[in-house]
Amino acid sequence: MSNREDDHPLRPALAATELQLQEALEEVCDELVVENVETDELIRVEESLAIASDAAKKAISIRKRIDADSEGGQPLA
Repeated sequence: MSNREDDHPLRPALAATELQLQEALEEVCDELVVENVETDELIRVEESLAIASDAAKKAISIRKRIDADSEGGQPLA
């Protein structure tokens, strides 16, 4: 990663999004044994996975934008 990428204005947004993704995954992946989990807990798992999915999509988008900017290409909309 170049200094230009480190200084990119989207870097803080990417860090926050990656943290959100990490936290959502840790919440769900905490040694869950599905057959021992109540339905309400499975609903919470589903909600956490939806948050993780959204965060992953956002992180991908931000990374692509940073990459495009660092390559001198046109910024993505």
